Amino acid sequence: MIKPDLIMDVFDGNQTNQADANTKACDEGPGICSHLLTLFSILLIMVTMPLSLLWTIKVVQEYERAVIFRLGRLLSGGARGPGVFFIIPCVDIYEKIDMRSQTFEIPPQEILTKDSVTVFVNAIMYYKVRDATCAVANVDDYSG
Repeated sequence: MIKPDLIMDVFDGNQTNQADANTKACDEGPGICSHLLTLFSILLIMVTMPLSLLWTIKVVQEYERAVIFRLGRLLSGGARGPGVFFIIPCVDIYEKIDMRSQTFEIPPQEILTKDSVTVFVNAIMYYKVRDATCAVANVDDYSG
């Protein structure tokens, strides 16, 4: 389900941009607790350096992008990839998005026309993700 860009005010009939309302609510940025958790995780990575590289270095292919969330907030800079990128374990969560064209088969439907003739209709839907960040942040239950 795609979140609407514009919300109509029922009483006044005015349009307000949802993105502006969201940025005003989250304008303060990460707090002190977030910075302390990130610093603690980075120190833990430095202490266990040779072994920690297995969990911090990630690779995405040419046709993929990685959207990174740090403590539940979207990391600035957009989607990462293609290539190598670093994550902080226990602080960052990433989701890989396939940028190739995908197909979705719509099951056959039986339709009765106005003159009582039964018609079977089936379809195949093609879609392609253009912006990986918007696909993850603005689409409910995007599974790729």
